[in-house]
Amino acid sequence: MRTIDLNGQTALVSGGSSGIGRAVALALAEAGCDVAIHYNTGAGGADEVAAAIRAMGRRAATLQGDFTASADVQRVVQGAAQALGGLDILVNNAGSLVRRVPLAEAPDSHWDAVLALNLSSVFWACRAALPHLRRGARIVCPRARGRNPRLP
Repeated sequence: MRTIDLNGQTALVSGGSSGIGRAVALALAEAGCDVAIHYNTGAGGADEVAAAIRAMGRRAATLQGDFTASADVQRVVQGAAQALGGLDILVNNAGSLVRRVPLAEAPDSHWDAVLALNLSSVFWACRAALPHLRRGARIVCPRARGRNPRLP
């Protein structure tokens, strides 16, 4: 099995307190990265991930923010870069259906919130990260795997 050496590098993982983001944050730390973990409502999960990363001898920071709001994304990215001294990797993992609403009953405001979290946040995070990305930096946008929603 091929191992990846990321010693001395830093990463921000949005949505890093659970699920795919948690696994990515832990894998980056195992490869030698210091990691900033973004969360919106999962403070406990983010703290657990940070503790596990610190137990590996890496630095970790947790940052709360609502990624449906551009200003929050900017604040989180800037906070991660400050906490870690710059960024080598940005993992745009935050995403959700926001809440489950049948298509026929979904108001425009719900659609706007889904787009803000799953699409606009990626643009906002990339834009906010540009001044902090070091030479050779990588931006990763994992593709969610799972079942497609069922239509009636």
